[in-house]
Amino acid sequence: MALRDLLKGKLTKKQLRHVPSSFDIIGNREKAVAIIEVPKELRQKARAIAAALMKQHKNVKSVLEKASERKGIYRLRKMKIIAGSRNTEVVHNEAGCRFLLDPRKVYFSPREGTERLRMAGQVKEKETVMVFFAGAGTFPVIIGKRARPSKVIGIEINPDACRYFWKDIKLNKLENIQIVLGDVKEKSSRFAGTCDRVMMPLPEKGQNYLGEALTCLKKRGFVHLYAFANEDEIKDFSKSVIGTVKKTRKQSKIISINKVLPYGPGIWKYRIDIRVS
Repeated sequence: MALRDLLKGKLTKKQLRHVPSSFDIIGNREKAVAIIEVPKELRQKARAIAAALMKQHKNVKSVLEKASERKGIYRLRKMKIIAGSRNTEVVHNEAGCRFLLDPRKVYFSPREGTERLRMAGQVKEKETVMVFFAGAGTFPVIIGKRARPSKVIGIEINPDACRYFWKDIKLNKLENIQIVLGDVKEKSSRFAGTCDRVMMPLPEKGQNYLGEALTCLKKRGFVHLYAFANEDEIKDFSKSVIGTVKKTRKQSKIISINKVLPYGPGIWKYRIDIRVS
């Protein structure tokens, strides 16, 4: 039964039209957290919506409302608890891996699970892979478990995320992953010329770290850059990325430009795959 159907009789027909049709659920069958956006038209009905959602999904023990945009160096948004337990730490299952995390303390999107698995499939045996902005370690852990890399390095500036990252390495019994706490601008130079592949899953400003990614690469390798762009702008954006690479006197070629997820009207999250030599 749809969430809207559960709210019939509690909301007016006009209010029902504004009930969210999608939301994120993070966790497992035993315990999960739901994250919703409550439209301004339903501000006074937030608790009723949360109660209906928990009735619909018995494993949801807490309902969080998005209370701000993502901001700050940790890329977090304020989350308001509108129903359920204040303990929002969960174990999320994805791609045969388990991730302990709290969505109020670390960035995590369950909608990107397919993309994470797809990128693990790109990694070749015995590669050294660098992941900038690693969060709670979702990209590194899935790569470490699903591919056969020599080593995966994850750099993350959020101390809470790094703590969960470390726990998730242990939870998945991995030994080929290294965590680096700190700013990519400051920490990535330690790995100059050592990586076969660099992943940059920060679409808001990943291009600002392209120089650091190129520094980490061996004489040849791959960079996977994420970006938000309009469909009409992505080709020009990609050309500007190649122009930036050329300034470093490296040769490069765009292998593919991929739509990952819709972000807004006419705007997509893209992944640009670049071969550098």
